Amino acid sequence: MFETDKWAFSGVDGQISLHKWQKTMDLITGLFSAPSGYIVQATSKGYRVVIRNNEGGSSFETNPILPPQTPLFCRHVAETNNILYVNDASNNDAWNTLPEVVEDGVESYLGLPIHWPEGEVFGTLCLKDTKITSYTDEYFELIEQLRDLIEDDLALVYSYEQMREIAMLDSLTDIYNRRALNLLAQQKLNLALRLGFDVCCLFIDINDFKKLNDTFGHEVGDKALIILADTLKNHLRDADIVGRLGGDEFVAVMQLSDKSKISYIMDKISSEYTNALLTESVCDLSLSIGYSFTNKQKQPFEALLNDADHAMYKNKQAYKLAKKLNNK
Repeated sequence: MFETDKWAFSGVDGQISLHKWQKTMDLITGLFSAPSGYIVQATSKGYRVVIRNNEGGSSFETNPILPPQTPLFCRHVAETNNILYVNDASNNDAWNTLPEVVEDGVESYLGLPIHWPEGEVFGTLCLKDTKITSYTDEYFELIEQLRDLIEDDLALVYSYEQMREIAMLDSLTDIYNRRALNLLAQQKLNLALRLGFDVCCLFIDINDFKKLNDTFGHEVGDKALIILADTLKNHLRDADIVGRLGGDEFVAVMQLSDKSKISYIMDKISSEYTNALLTESVCDLSLSIGYSFTNKQKQPFEALLNDADHAMYKNKQAYKLAKKLNNK
């Protein structure tokens, strides 16, 4: 799910042009004859300027973060989710002790909240002046319309990110689908080749999954798949790539500093999966897991995946043989 409490535009952003926001900000300050105007993002971590007028589109990398408890006009706007207009701050007991008034000489402040599509506050659009102002209703209507243009852009970013997540995630298990897995794993392999670290690919298959579906139905089978996905997410690192190829075939791509730990990791996944199945009152199941490591040479992810698949298949055949012998 798209997270609105993270800093936006912290890198190169392809969905909207901050140059467009810069032009909007310059237009607003020109129409209001205000010496300074800002677009500020507010998060739980604090406040940061996205754009200020006539400075060529300053982005977050060039603006410090002010702590969330900092006394600011913008903080009041973000916290109350309401427009704020103070036209004579030095003579207003509610505002005349703010550092912006005492230290920066701000006499007039007009700010209104900017929202993400579902209503969360993104931040503020604000104007500051060192002179007393008297903005009319027409000015308020104008700045609200310009604020709406900015919110339209945020809606595009929000929609794009949601579409991208949907396109990359398996709808049942909420982990990466095959398309995303191939893309992200290849990126990790390319990085590993440049930096010289080892990458391990795990190919994971649920034993007797077809029998489970045939006996108890697809609803129970789906639950077993979801539990396996959750087990992998909960017991591997955030940096590891976890995906579902389809059916009961899962893959994990991990950076490992010690190859000898691979047996422990596979045993841990198997035991935690068994425990989770018991907790959720799903019948006992086991896993067949195969693995492969990068060979310090440039290689496609499909080759690494194929090697892990072959290793998994051998383990599954061994499982079937052992089961057959035990049933005699």
